[in-house]
Amino acid sequence: MMKIRTHKYAELAYPLVSNIKGTGVEAKYRTLALTFPSMVMQSGLAQAVGFLMAKNNDEHKTLLEHIAKLLNYVDNGRGSSEALHRAILSSSVTEYQLLSRKALEATAWLKRYTQALLEKQS
Repeated sequence: MMKIRTHKYAELAYPLVSNIKGTGVEAKYRTLALTFPSMVMQSGLAQAVGFLMAKNNDEHKTLLEHIAKLLNYVDNGRGSSEALHRAILSSSVTEYQLLSRKALEATAWLKRYTQALLEKQS
């Protein structure tokens, strides 16, 4: 049986978010993961990914790596944010729209699991 794309994202996203629990970046990752989909909607995928790359803190790098992994831009089993960024910058309008839709679907799962699994900052 062929899995639909969102099912694949759901399966991949759960362990990624689950592994953040109890780490030093948990609270900041939570905030980022919850706001990222709306950032894509407001500013576009290229700007949202560029923002994460520019910040370059652990939580930004982790979220970016998770997005890259969900969208299947992997390098040695880890998400490759550079490969994702190159794909975004070199894509045609149609490819960019599809990549944006996939990114929104993928980050929606990160957001759902973040809401369920990660603690709010106290």
